[in-house]
Amino acid sequence: MAMMFIWQLWNLRNLWVFEKKKVEPVLACNRTINLLVEFELAGEREEPPPKPEAHEIQTWQPPHSPLFKVNVDAAVTGSKFGLGMVVRDEVGDVLMSAGSSCQAEGDPLHAEAKAMFFGFKYAFDVGFRSIVMESDCANLVQLAMGKTRVRTRTQVIVDDILALAPNFEYCLFVFAIRSCNRVAHSIAKSSLTLEEVVVWMEDHPLDVLPLVLADKPFE
Repeated sequence: MAMMFIWQLWNLRNLWVFEKKKVEPVLACNRTINLLVEFELAGEREEPPPKPEAHEIQTWQPPHSPLFKVNVDAAVTGSKFGLGMVVRDEVGDVLMSAGSSCQAEGDPLHAEAKAMFFGFKYAFDVGFRSIVMESDCANLVQLAMGKTRVRTRTQVIVDDILALAPNFEYCLFVFAIRSCNRVAHSIAKSSLTLEEVVVWMEDHPLDVLPLVLADKPFE
């Protein structure tokens, strides 16, 4: 933090010496603090997703309050993609879930990207602004974190996700193994038969209830 303020003082000095421009001290401090916060959040977003290993936790983990966790997944058949998303709080309660289907186009990574954008958009529309976005597709998480790019239509969807991300107060992309993403996966599979988007507010499809209860942390 000290180096950030020193750098800002140097900039202010140069503005006065070379351009005879003055900046109010309070405004300069606020700018410096905002830059520091953005830098720290960017660092958190850019941490690489963990690789699944045998000793890692095998079940869904709740977010730390006041964050909300958004799990997304896609199911693929020969002609359709099923998209599923679920938002839960720090005690594992479902705050919303949604499912949709669309015509299959592209590979499974393309389907996963569509599922992430689906979850991203509906979470934002409902009003969730501080989220952990969790997917069991490691390649997609790498794309969403800006670590890699692909020369396919999938990148267009990822770019849409990245364009929406700054509108959140906090957004972290996380990789989780399939056993941590069972609810979203089940919703995605059942959504293959849907003809339109279905949203459940503070609810979820009845058939995922056992999975929701199993994911709840012990008191």
